[in-house]
Amino acid sequence: MEFGFGLPTRGPMATPQSLATLAHKGEELGFAILSVSDHIIIPKDVASIYPYNESGTFTGGAGGECMEQLSLLSFLVGVTSSAKLLTSVMVLPHRPPVLTAKMLATIDVLSNGRLIVGCGVGWMREEFEAIGAPAYDERGSVGDEYIRAFKELWTSDHPTF
Repeated sequence: MEFGFGLPTRGPMATPQSLATLAHKGEELGFAILSVSDHIIIPKDVASIYPYNESGTFTGGAGGECMEQLSLLSFLVGVTSSAKLLTSVMVLPHRPPVLTAKMLATIDVLSNGRLIVGCGVGWMREEFEAIGAPAYDERGSVGDEYIRAFKELWTSDHPTF
């Protein structure tokens, strides 16, 4: 069994110095996985039901600032040496699929194979609307399509999709 922890993507601990310190200390203590959550923005008003607590209320704060997941993972590649790096959970419809596949492959190569991709389709309708992502109600089928595209791009010598 491996243990890990999530790194902050917003708030006072989401600075280069703090993130590097947390990542180094985590590796030093033997944590095997560092995870980074995914939001492009946090809308000021969120009416969507948050599925991960009993109240259904998102407690992420009213500010829209947050670090972008794949950029932060790229930073962590440079400041870590052994911990696996986990997208927890990458919201597939938030980014173009070919560019996302390329970015993930690059992070995996630069980390010497330490990337773990956790995929999901999101829960916050307001975020989808704010960033112009594909229709929220179609996110499941869009996510399935992205995964098929990723597999083709990552495994085929002459990918087509």
